[in-house]
Amino acid sequence: MEGMWVERIAETTNWEPLRLEFPWNSIEEEFGTALPADHKKLAETFGTGESSEFMRILSVDARRQFDLAHIWHRYLDTSPEEGVDPVPEPYQVYRPGRRGLIPWAFAEMECDYFRPASSEEDPSTWPIVTQGNPYSWHEVSMSTSEFVHRVLTDPDSEPFSIARLMPEPGFHPIGPVS
Repeated sequence: MEGMWVERIAETTNWEPLRLEFPWNSIEEEFGTALPADHKKLAETFGTGESSEFMRILSVDARRQFDLAHIWHRYLDTSPEEGVDPVPEPYQVYRPGRRGLIPWAFAEMECDYFRPASSEEDPSTWPIVTQGNPYSWHEVSMSTSEFVHRVLTDPDSEPFSIARLMPEPGFHPIGPVS
């Protein structure tokens, strides 16, 4: 089931899957937790790029512009170790051994996408937490790729969907294929 939504996105965007290999073990060691298998499959299938000129999914990017670990460290560098974090308020940024948000994508219209992560929980159960212009924080329970598919194709997935604005979903690689 985990690959079904990834395959649907590839089909919808007319994308030939790349089947990339990333050093997930070392990345997960750095995070101190496993990452959702669905997110990893999405990154391996598409690499670094932009979906429908809107959403950029973080993965492994040598240029660091869309690198999951690098972006997470940028959030860590600006967040307090204790108390309320002003960036993802009312949440906190993930730190190993604690529950907190791990960024997994960002998009136009100041949209940010996170997973409230904990090394104590199965990553496949982490919901998606998102906020953007014009909506405040929302939490949805679905896989990364199902969420991306709905954002790109389902006009009824409000307030997240861009299907009415971009009726023909696409994917465009950014930079060299990693």
